[in-house]
Amino acid sequence: MQQINKKILQFFSSLADETRLRIVLSIMDEPKTVTQIHEAVNSITLSAISHQLTHLTNLDIVKFQKKGRKKFFELSDDFCWCILRDTLGHYGKTKCAACAEIRSNK
Repeated sequence: MQQINKKILQFFSSLADETRLRIVLSIMDEPKTVTQIHEAVNSITLSAISHQLTHLTNLDIVKFQKKGRKKFFELSDDFCWCILRDTLGHYGKTKCAACAEIRSNK
C-alpha cells in the first residue's frame, strides 16, 4: 500500500509543477515532438523540456513513439485524463466529453 501511495503522490506532485503541467497540457490533444512542446511551453530551454519529459516518461504519465529520428510524446493510456479535462472545464476550457456523457446518464 505504501508503494501505491508513493506513486500517487509522485503523479500529483508531477502535475503540481507548472512546467510539467504545461507540457502535459501541450500534448493533451495531439502527440508532439520535443521541439513542438518547447514552442508551446516557451518558458524553459529545450534541454530542460527533455529533462522534464524524461521525468514524466519514467512515471508513465507520458509515452512516446519513434517515427524515423523523431520522438512524438503523448499522454499515457495508463491513466484516465478526465479529471484533468474536467478541471480545465471547471476553470473555463472545454469539458471532457466522456465525463459529460457519464453525468448526463445519471
